[in-house]
Amino acid sequence: MYFRDKITLKEVMLLRSKDVLQLLRVTRQTLSKYVRDGKIHVRKLPNGHYDYDSDDVYAIFNKNVERKTCLYARVSTAKQKPDLENQIS
Repeated sequence: MYFRDKITLKEVMLLRSKDVLQLLRVTRQTLSKYVRDGKIHVRKLPNGHYDYDSDDVYAIFNKNVERKTCLYARVSTAKQKPDLENQIS
């Protein structure tokens, strides 16, 4: 097994294209468009592959996530049921 002596934080923050495609659930063409539009910054490797900036990827990912808000409220007895409105407002 081979371990590098030093690894920079920026290198840890880079993602491979297959990981980005799975995370964003987009096609390779859409990923290329994001790069062309400057939405995701890349680093080209000597072998021709790209590493994608994770900050940019997660910024797009968070915009695509549908968010839901859940609320939990309870009272001890049926007599207190009208108090639920006060708890949730």
